[in-house]
Amino acid sequence: MASPPSRSIADLEARLALNWNEDDDTPPLQSLAAVPAFRELADIEARLQANGKPETSKRQGRPPCHDEAVSPLERQHKCRHEKRETRKRQIAILDMETDPFDAKLKRHIKPFLCVLYSDEFEPIIIWEENRDEFIRGVLSAISGLPGSWIIYAHNGGKFDFLFLVSQLRGEVKFKGRGIMSARVGEHELRDSSHIIPERLAAFAKDKFDYDRNRDDIFDIASRKPNRDRWRKEIIDYCIADCRYTLNIVKSFIENFGFKLTIGQAAMSELRKHYNVKKINHGFDTQLRQFYFGGRVECLAGRGHFVGDYELHDVNSMYPAVMANCEHPIGDFSDYDLRRGEPNASTVFVDLVCHNKGALIARDAEGFTSATIDRGRFRTTIWEYNVARQYGLIEDVEIIASWDCRLRSNFSNFIHPLYDNRLKTKDAMRALKEQGLQTTPAFLDLKKDDIFFKLLLNNSYGKFAMNPANYREHYLTDPGERPPEEWFKSLEELDDHDRIEYLQPIFSNSEYAIWQKPSPSFRYNNVGTAASITGAARAVLLAALQHAKGAIYCDTDSIICRALEGVQKHKSDLGAWDLEDEFSKVIVNGKKLYAVWHKKPKILTPEQIADGLKSDYTVKSKGTAQITWQEMLDMLNGANVVKFNKAPTFTKFSTQNYMSRSIRATAQIMKVG
Repeated sequence: MASPPSRSIADLEARLALNWNEDDDTPPLQSLAAVPAFRELADIEARLQANGKPETSKRQGRPPCHDEAVSPLERQHKCRHEKRETRKRQIAILDMETDPFDAKLKRHIKPFLCVLYSDEFEPIIIWEENRDEFIRGVLSAISGLPGSWIIYAHNGGKFDFLFLVSQLRGEVKFKGRGIMSARVGEHELRDSSHIIPERLAAFAKDKFDYDRNRDDIFDIASRKPNRDRWRKEIIDYCIADCRYTLNIVKSFIENFGFKLTIGQAAMSELRKHYNVKKINHGFDTQLRQFYFGGRVECLAGRGHFVGDYELHDVNSMYPAVMANCEHPIGDFSDYDLRRGEPNASTVFVDLVCHNKGALIARDAEGFTSATIDRGRFRTTIWEYNVARQYGLIEDVEIIASWDCRLRSNFSNFIHPLYDNRLKTKDAMRALKEQGLQTTPAFLDLKKDDIFFKLLLNNSYGKFAMNPANYREHYLTDPGERPPEEWFKSLEELDDHDRIEYLQPIFSNSEYAIWQKPSPSFRYNNVGTAASITGAARAVLLAALQHAKGAIYCDTDSIICRALEGVQKHKSDLGAWDLEDEFSKVIVNGKKLYAVWHKKPKILTPEQIADGLKSDYTVKSKGTAQITWQEMLDMLNGANVVKFNKAPTFTKFSTQNYMSRSIRATAQIMKVG
């Protein structure tokens, strides 16, 4: 006798569920909803969405996932729905307040206030001047939360969580010096800046005088730090930061699930429209030769340029070339490597030629440059075609053409996001004109705008990730080792390589950090990323042929006297736009230049406090608050030493105010 259809469905569902991960936000049978036998599943999901939360069985007074009256299929999916909804509720925010930063005295700072915040419980407040007691109090508060919570802190991985690092144990995900994810008992700590890589002030932030956090002024009567007088104001400010962070984090989770990074979220959204094949380590090594970042050039060398200059940039350069160009999305089986001229299927070209500033390569010191006159270049078809069109390469010898049969643009992913972002900006502008920029409606639009921007700009880079550089970490008590299971992945290494991972990379009296290569990495497709970044460089290269008096370019922008012969529009995707106008420009090197605005900028109080000037802007990668005079000094050969405004914390429990000696690096070609 045949089994009832519901039993067959339930059996298959149960088998598939064995491979289902609770961290996966997509139910495993979603792709089967079109099959008639599984339409019941779609009906169940629709009812759950309509109800908003699990129904309770009137007959038994318990959730339907425990109700034997419903079918096994419905019971199983309602259980999953309940778990997802419970997980969404168990989100909290952690924020700390510390001594103010002091780059002059270079004092080590310590925290004194921590707030744990959720809309599921009253704020938990720890105010403690003793550092050790403070850390114990924070960890105790986290451990005491019932259930299993994910606790976010904005930029917490490089700041708040590093005050706790000596007490963390087990597997910890680090990115550079910062913590991405760690566990405290049943709870997970996460840095929300990995899903929302924006300053909190870009969304919402209250004004606050950080001098109120000072502990070097004492109230004589109470013999307490002066900040104790401002306790309520400091706590209220910290709670407000938590509230804003929770708002945008929960919105992210509602839209994209529990992704650890914005790159993961963007890639997940892109893969709903496109199937980009993954490649293996060996083929990644071959294609990575064609991968370079954005083009940055001091086109007229080092100098002080006086006169009328303009800054033109492309509206969303990388999203534009993703939407408008066909990129390789295949694996090894989809490529052909051959001798001969490029054709309609060619995506990369390996050649020797005389180069007139068109193609980029790495020089003898490993730096990317377009100034190499003759040599071997591995380039994209986009740059090759532009170079040929404008006669920028000569004496060409093709070593190999790399053809790919499987190519695609990403217009179905890019265009809806970009169009929605424009509509969102229009709606924000309308509310702002009515003075409604502090309303919930405006903040909701602001969140949408941030999400659209992040999705547009964070998918292509994920294709280029190099997991061979990834490391896993385990924290133990000093003198202890991770469990033997953690070392099993080292068995595939030879003895010489394995030895270095059999001892901690750091140990002191409080904790030890162990490190090993990540055994579970997967490559995406660096060929896709190489084509996208190459297409962007080709757009820039073509525009440079129409620029008059160009002195500097960076990825998607040109500083020049004038730019003609290109598509211009204020908001069209991929069009050039006049961004600003200057009366003088100082160029000291790549990522090191200054511009004097014809029309002074209107700055916020926060920008003024950060040292920004309305008359001029200095661009210096990794260093802030360089003055116009200091840029002139560098132009004339001086070294300028700058200390970071905030201390740099590390996973080794150190904090230092990093200094940087800055000097002009571009060659002098013109002095005005």
